[in-house]
Amino acid sequence: MKQLAKLIFLIFGIAICVILLHSVLSSKESLTVIQIKESEKLHFTNQYDKDALMMIPAAYTNEDGTIQGEYRINGKIYGTPSRKERISLHPTRGIVISGSWHSDNGFQQTVLVKNGKARMHEDDRKRIRRALCNENKTGCELMIVESAAPVTLSDFAKELSKICYTAVNLDTGNYGYGWYGKMKFSRWAFYNKGKQTNWVCVK
Repeated sequence: MKQLAKLIFLIFGIAICVILLHSVLSSKESLTVIQIKESEKLHFTNQYDKDALMMIPAAYTNEDGTIQGEYRINGKIYGTPSRKERISLHPTRGIVISGSWHSDNGFQQTVLVKNGKARMHEDDRKRIRRALCNENKTGCELMIVESAAPVTLSDFAKELSKICYTAVNLDTGNYGYGWYGKMKFSRWAFYNKGKQTNWVCVK
């Protein structure tokens, strides 16, 4: 009986591991993940740079050509706060989400994952989503993640929480054009690139 119980326990344990592994692999297959190399210093800017290695819109741009919320560039604050939390781009800690600024550069956006936990949002619209993520609690291991298919913000947050510790939404709307190397994002928004107010950039 003891041997049978051990065998059942072992089979049960293996089944749990298979389910967890499948869940992680399925998450990665449904997401496009771009790792930002340690040598590629990320910064926040309001200057368009056609020669940058990466230019991806960060905070939402309004129809009138203004940025949504408060943002900070080189220590100077612009705009008007629209959320309680601020997303600081810290040189050694990656993304820091807090009520106050923790670096000289950052912006306000929708938080998707904080402290490894997904945030739920009352928004059932399905869109191609993009996020700036920090892979773990310690260190600056940043990545850009985009959904492979249209999803809600909540579903996107759930998937992100399986592979990262912190994640914030990025603009993928009418002003969502951007690139990383030869990979282009939101090609259909190319002609609005001049109206985009802010960018996460790698030189």
